[in-house]
Amino acid sequence: MKIYIIGASFAGVSCGVHARELYPDAEITIIEKNPIVGFLPGGLLLYLQNKFENLNDAVFTTKKQLEEQRINVKLSETLFDCDPEKHEITTSKNTYHYDKLILANGSEQKSLNIGLEDDDEWDPSFKNYDLSNKILAQIKNASTIAIIGAGQAGMEAASTFVDLNKTVHLIEAMDYPLFKYFDPDFLKPFLAALKKTPNVHFHFNTTVTEVTKNEQYEILLGEQKIASDHVLTTVNVHPQLAKFTKKFKLHSDNTIQINDYLETSAQDVFAVGDLIHSPVRIREEGAYLPQINHAVRSGVVAAENLLQTQMKFKGGLRTIGTKVFDWYLASTGLIEEEAFVYSGEVATKSFTQNASLVDKTPIYCKAVFEKASKKLLGMQLLSQTNCLEKINTAALAIENEVTLAELMQNDYFFQPEFTNVMEPLNRINMGSETRHAF
Repeated sequence: MKIYIIGASFAGVSCGVHARELYPDAEITIIEKNPIVGFLPGGLLLYLQNKFENLNDAVFTTKKQLEEQRINVKLSETLFDCDPEKHEITTSKNTYHYDKLILANGSEQKSLNIGLEDDDEWDPSFKNYDLSNKILAQIKNASTIAIIGAGQAGMEAASTFVDLNKTVHLIEAMDYPLFKYFDPDFLKPFLAALKKTPNVHFHFNTTVTEVTKNEQYEILLGEQKIASDHVLTTVNVHPQLAKFTKKFKLHSDNTIQINDYLETSAQDVFAVGDLIHSPVRIREEGAYLPQINHAVRSGVVAAENLLQTQMKFKGGLRTIGTKVFDWYLASTGLIEEEAFVYSGEVATKSFTQNASLVDKTPIYCKAVFEKASKKLLGMQLLSQTNCLEKINTAALAIENEVTLAELMQNDYFFQPEFTNVMEPLNRINMGSETRHAF
């Protein structure tokens, strides 16, 4: 069996590695347009934070590691066309015939209609290796950077640049950052601290009307104009599609339609990762989840279904965790602001507790649950101590439709140096909203 995978990021690599385990005799080939495999989407930021010695090191796997698993890797090779009838693909270097094809070529961020689309010197994002490598010198030399979009990527970039003593303008159309993952009231302690952070200027409830380039970039925000040495966009994530993808059935937002087993409308062609919509258990309809964990899981499930449809893709909950401006933030499932997407009535509980019996750093917690059944639907965590791992337990509880009463009896370890008397998930059903309770 000849398996061809387009894209050597998380979805494509996870599919290739799992397919190798399942089909030891298969000929597996990954085709990647970039010169390296496995580049981390935030690799530029991690390199600037000195977490990697070189930008090339900001990867989760290498060509050598994949080839040691008998996976062929073709780099700097772009897919030009696909003919599902002939089971044939054409790249910038050759024509190949496949038995199974997996489209895993990810997403991109551009085309904001802000006036820079034809500027060859400007690259909008740092999502892949080529873009990161191209703008690295510009970022290092910039004293002022404007970032359009205060989602997770925008906030992580702003935090990194401020740590490097750069002045940052963060522009967001909504009235607060990270709006996909957190309720505005929940972020009050974090937002209050951000107002005191030097060298960062927030422009909420604001959209960019035009960007022009003279000696600096000039960004027009209605009546306001700001100047910056560089401009990045961290919004408008959409599938990285070529003309040939119109041969497959698409959704109106140009994501590729797939069935429960990740098969496209063309026989023996699968689509995974940022190219597709994903089921979301707490929503009536699927959602676009351009997240790494989603990409990995969809790649693995596609591998399971290559020979026969046997494993449905369960989708995700939009679980995130990050550290920005010295705060840890984590979220999974439903937030109160989007309760309208849930078919039932929801309720919430918010409380604060100390990180442990010896660490008095508060952990802010907010749970969203179904009012009638008290099934957990969502969880938000915020603290200046590392509380990120707790969100994974909350996600597991939501997936398994666990109620607050059942969570109250969940078994967690106790060690006074690292835990409080009760874990947040134990406490949700206790009826105490007292701040700083144990």
